[in-house]
Amino acid sequence: MTPADLERIVSLAELACTAAVAQPKDALVRQRLYQALAPLVAPAFPGEDPELAHLHELLGQARVWADIVRTRIAGFDASRLSDPLGLAIRIPARDLLSILTELLHELRRARDA
Repeated sequence: MTPADLERIVSLAELACTAAVAQPKDALVRQRLYQALAPLVAPAFPGEDPELAHLHELLGQARVWADIVRTRIAGFDASRLSDPLGLAIRIPARDLLSILTELLHELRRARDA
């Protein structure tokens, strides 16, 4: 995976995450976020690529939080009545969003250097 591919994946995930923070109860928004995060938790996601070594920690954090958010989304429909505000989605998505934003910033900075 090239840095440009990674930037595209992170950018799409960031957009989907932003929407989920704003509308965590919207089923379509949750589905889009779930799908956008799939590449981040895939085994092929770059974590050990020497070209991206300076981002290793951020990539690891993004992978962990993406997995947490996807798990919360998968279980949201069953617990929706006990979470009418969608906080089970909103709070971890907000935490993931800050990581994705920082990762995207670093990727763009490296690209423009």
